Amino acid sequence: MLFSGVRPGEFCALEWPDFNFETHDVHIYKTLHFPQGGSGAYQLTPPKTTGSVRTFDVDDFIVEMFKRLKVKQYARHKRYKELHDDFVETQFILTNNNGTPFTNWKLVNRMARLMKLTNIKKHATPHIFRHTHITMLIEASIASGSQIDLKTIMKRVGHDDAKTTLKIYTHVTERMMQSSSDKLKIHFQNILNPKDLPRM
Repeated sequence: MLFSGVRPGEFCALEWPDFNFETHDVHIYKTLHFPQGGSGAYQLTPPKTTGSVRTFDVDDFIVEMFKRLKVKQYARHKRYKELHDDFVETQFILTNNNGTPFTNWKLVNRMARLMKLTNIKKHATPHIFRHTHITMLIEASIASGSQIDLKTIMKRVGHDDAKTTLKIYTHVTERMMQSSSDKLKIHFQNILNPKDLPRM
């Protein structure tokens, strides 16, 4: 999620055929919905907006992680089927032991448990990774001087409304400008500090 910007529901809806290991492309065209609030039957529905249907590439190390996950998932499902008779054959990437897909709430609960193992006090949900991914794209483009345009970022994360992306873009650029300003102040202070000047 951190390296793709997908929404939690889009991530839970991902199936193995949606992931092209040869081209490193991920195709997003559906989201997972549980009408009963996380229990019972699930539905695969179109994503949030028409712009949310998209295909993007991921880095090599992400591809390798998913390859390892697929091998582990196969072994885990095989063990479960040997001991239980309620296994459900699916193609989902994120599954429970019985083959059923993860719910959004499972991602939320898993993250809450992991957060307790850190010193981070801020309340955070899986959706924060989407915001962080956009921030990383903007920061990387500014740092490299390539200046990724807003339309490219919007297309990657499935934003229809430029206001959402622009709000994050403005926040990031203002923060980076402030950071640069602070560094300059420290630099000039060091230069002008008599204690640091060499003695003649």
